Amino acid sequence: MAIKLIVTDLDGTFYHRDMSYDKERFDGILDRLHHSGIRFAVASGNQYYQLISFFDHPEEMAFISENGALIINEGKEMSVAEIETDVWKEAVSLVRTYPEIHTVLVNGAKSAYCGMEMDDELVNIYRRYFPRLAKVEDFTSIDDRIIKMSLAAEEEHADRIANELNEKLKGKLRAVTSGHGDIDLVKPGINKGMAVQKLLDIWNLKMEEVMTFGDAMNDREMLLEAGYGFVMANGNEQLKKEVGRVAPKSNEEDGELELIEEYLNNPEIFLEKWK
Repeated sequence: MAIKLIVTDLDGTFYHRDMSYDKERFDGILDRLHHSGIRFAVASGNQYYQLISFFDHPEEMAFISENGALIINEGKEMSVAEIETDVWKEAVSLVRTYPEIHTVLVNGAKSAYCGMEMDDELVNIYRRYFPRLAKVEDFTSIDDRIIKMSLAAEEEHADRIANELNEKLKGKLRAVTSGHGDIDLVKPGINKGMAVQKLLDIWNLKMEEVMTFGDAMNDREMLLEAGYGFVMANGNEQLKKEVGRVAPKSNEEDGELELIEEYLNNPEIFLEKWK
């Protein structure tokens, strides 16, 4: 069965450590994909406005942002997984009891929000990932549809904290780590795999026709459910064991682009090799 959709994570997967990528090479690949009738989508835990900033023609692509909470296809909003007000407020109070958590962002469909205590230097750093980021004196004053919370903790404590939050917020929110001490809180059932399925329903495609790329546990569902899911060479070791397919090269070596080119050059041999 031919590939009809390619979905990629960005950080640690598609672009390099400095957030760059071989643009000329990718643009050539994208042209080939379009001519072959293959769609291309980005799936990330980051903000939609950050994701589109990397591409010249985002209106030709689909974007799954905030780990599946917001889906936009060709510039049109397709799905928003809004968190109930009492739930995200409860979560804010809970995460503030953890001294290991040093950053709390509340992410809405229009913007992300941080407390006034965040210094401007750190705000500017976070704006690399959340171009729309506003300081608020009180999170309860936010007038937006809240779709995710982004936490940053000391890396050695992230997995433990995520497990504890999942127990304390069971049935309300789900905590997932995305590497480097980052923890996302989203509605239960919301993940990149679910978001990919929503796009497939719109386009009348099947999971067997999807190729996905990722490196962290927040990519798990879309890697396991796709017909051809690849964990990058630099990816999470547990994820490599679960998924089985590992890209021969890392994100720094353009491992994803190399595999896509391999498919485009000879689809039948590629699918047989990686089945």
